Amino acid sequence: MPRKGENIYKRRDGRWEGRLAVGYKPDGRAQYRSVYAKSYAEVKAALDKLKRERRPGSQVKCRLTVKNLLEVWLQSRAPDLKPGSRARYADLIRLHIEPNLGGCRLADLTAEKLADFLRQQRLHGRADGKGGLSAKTVSDTLAVLKSALKYAGRTYALPPGLLDVTPPKPKPKRVQTFGFFETERLTRILSRKEDITAVCLLLCLNSGLRLGELCALRWSDFNCLEQTLAVRRTVQRLQGALIVQTPKTAASERRIPIPKAILQMLWPYRKHAEADAYILTGRTDKPMEPRTMQYRFAAFLKKNGLAPRNFHVLRHSFATRCVEQGMDAKTLSELLGHANVRTTLQLYVHPGMEQKRAGIEAACTLNMLKEMA
Repeated sequence: MPRKGENIYKRRDGRWEGRLAVGYKPDGRAQYRSVYAKSYAEVKAALDKLKRERRPGSQVKCRLTVKNLLEVWLQSRAPDLKPGSRARYADLIRLHIEPNLGGCRLADLTAEKLADFLRQQRLHGRADGKGGLSAKTVSDTLAVLKSALKYAGRTYALPPGLLDVTPPKPKPKRVQTFGFFETERLTRILSRKEDITAVCLLLCLNSGLRLGELCALRWSDFNCLEQTLAVRRTVQRLQGALIVQTPKTAASERRIPIPKAILQMLWPYRKHAEADAYILTGRTDKPMEPRTMQYRFAAFLKKNGLAPRNFHVLRHSFATRCVEQGMDAKTLSELLGHANVRTTLQLYVHPGMEQKRAGIEAACTLNMLKEMA
C-alpha cells in the first residue's frame, strides 16, 4: 500500500519499489522508471535524487485530454469528498467543461483558451441555450479545472499561465433580513401556532440553524439539562434520493445553547416519540424533505402578509440580531458553524435601518453642544 501522495510500494519479495513517470507509451499511457531498495527510506532517497537531477522544465509533456485528466482527478478526490460535493463537481464537468474543453489535449490548453472558455460560459454557458451562467457557477468551474491542473502539475509539464487565470467576480447578493418590527411580528404569530413547523421556524430564527441541519434534527440531539442542541448531521437531496450526512464542514458540527422558552415549546411534541426520531417527521427512518420545509415557510409568509424571502434569511436575521445585541464575532462564528470569522462578518451581518439610525444619532455633532451646555 503506497503512502499518501507517493508512488512507493513494498513488494511481496520484501523489497521496496518506487516509480517515477518519465514519458508516454504510444497508446498515451504513462511510462514509469522504477528503483528498488531494501527499505522505504532508501527508495525515497533514490526517487528524490532522480527528481533533483531532472532539469527545470523537463517534466513529462502530458498527452492526456482535459476529459481524461478530470476523470483521474475526480477519482483521486472521491474518498475525501462528501456526496454533495462530488455530485456538484461531476455536474460541472459533465455540463460545462467536457462539451467545450473535454477533447483538448492538456499540452495544447493555453491561458488564452481557458480565459475565452470562461467568457463564453459567462455569456452563453447555460445547457438549455438560454443565456449565460452566473459568475458563481463560472468561478466554481474554474476552481475544478485549477484543482485538476495542480494535480497534473505534480508529474507533467503544464503550459504557462494556466493557474493564473482569474474567475469573474460574483456580484454580492443583497440579503433582505427581517427587521425589528418584522421579527417581532413573526415571533408573535409563530408562538401562537400549535404545530411543530411553527416551533421549528422559531428555533431557526433564534439559533441560526441551516435548513438541512433542521431537517436532520433528532430528539436525541437535545440536552434539556444543559439547554443545548448538538448539530451532528444535515439532509440533502442528491440524484433523486435524500442523503443524511455530516454537516457542511468540521466547524459545522457544534453545540448551540437554546433559549429555555423554545425548549419548553418543543417538548410537548416529544411525547412518546423515540429518541432517534426526526423531530419534524416523528420517524426514525425518514427525515423531512428540505424543499417541503421551504414550501411551508413560503406559505406561512404569504398567509401572514410578510414579504417573500428565502428560508436562509432566518439564519442571516439571527446573525444580524446577535451583532446588534453586542455579541462578538468569534462567538457568533462558532454558533453559525463557520470555519472563518471573516465569512461571518462579510456574508451574514446586515446592519438594519434601526442600527444605522442609532449609530447616526450617537455620532450627531449636535450632541457636542448638549455636552458643552
